[in-house]
Amino acid sequence: MHFTRDDNLYEDFVVGETIVHPRGRTISDEHMMWTNFVLNTAQLHFNQKMCDDSPETTFNGRRVVYGGIVFAFVAGLASEETEENALAHLSYDEGRHLNPVFAGDTLFAESTVLSKTDDDPRLSAVSKAGQAGVVKLLLRGKNQKGEVVLEITRELAVLKREFRP
Repeated sequence: MHFTRDDNLYEDFVVGETIVHPRGRTISDEHMMWTNFVLNTAQLHFNQKMCDDSPETTFNGRRVVYGGIVFAFVAGLASEETEENALAHLSYDEGRHLNPVFAGDTLFAESTVLSKTDDDPRLSAVSKAGQAGVVKLLLRGKNQKGEVVLEITRELAVLKREFRP
């Protein structure tokens, strides 16, 4: 009996393939609580009066969801199809927020496989020789209009099929 999927092991990732993750997540005003928890001081996230007083510079008076929350939700939406057999997250890089996210928006995710290798020195820190390979993905978050709101590359050490418990 296996507790993880059997279709997202190292061998299953194909360079150039885009995985469209099936779930979405609607952002409610919960983002306000998390913005305060992490002590984010950017007024654009939590000062409605400032947004009301400066609609020309604050997205027509709308508060923007803190980018760390956008990243966390998009990464979470992609996790089942890409990370269930990962031994480690090796890197996140080249992250960009391309469009604002507002309360009420629904986020979706897709991952494009950029490269694969099983010859990476970082693997020795997370697995025995030959047990895993590195998959590099471009993670994209999109809103309900299909606009890309987030792009970030990430590298995962993913278990190979023959070593699956």
